[in-house]
Amino acid sequence: MTREQLTRMENDVARALIRALEMAHPHLEGHSERVASYAVAIGCELGLSKATLRGLRLAAALHDIGMLGLPNELLIASPLTPDQRAQIQEHPRLSVQLVSRIHRFREIALWIECHHERWDGSGYPHGWQGEQIPLPARVLAVAEAFDGMRTDMPYRPALSEQDAITHIQQGAGTLFDPRVVAAFLKVQPILQPVGRE
Repeated sequence: MTREQLTRMENDVARALIRALEMAHPHLEGHSERVASYAVAIGCELGLSKATLRGLRLAAALHDIGMLGLPNELLIASPLTPDQRAQIQEHPRLSVQLVSRIHRFREIALWIECHHERWDGSGYPHGWQGEQIPLPARVLAVAEAFDGMRTDMPYRPALSEQDAITHIQQGAGTLFDPRVVAAFLKVQPILQPVGRE
């Protein structure tokens, strides 16, 4: 099998998994593709290698795939009980269980697992901080947070673009790697991700 055929097969598998996620949780439609757009743009600005960018695109596309293991009612509940919050916080590990079954995706599993880790150590599942968190996961954290804020959810309306940018800026040095935030702020004005007006 050629490299091109292998890449096509990886993309097809990723698209099928994303479609399954969107069918199970319609409010997530387009989220994976938009997060992948943001993440790759930020990664380019940071000067990541082509191989890392390819992995980052896949990790970004598949970061929430573990939500297939959660009931839709849980994802639209608000406010969350402590037990419900704990269940939702399992989705990175569930994502890893799914992607690790595909040999070629194992290298991106840690990035997916760590996309809710926070620069100050307040995230999950490990409570890692700063440079302990793989750089692609730090990129994913910013991309995912921005799109999450810009997306209408069953329990709250989307934030305006400027309000979401302000939240990302305010999170630099606590929630997010300041260097990744700086890269995001450089590329954000020219981003036209799929599915956004």
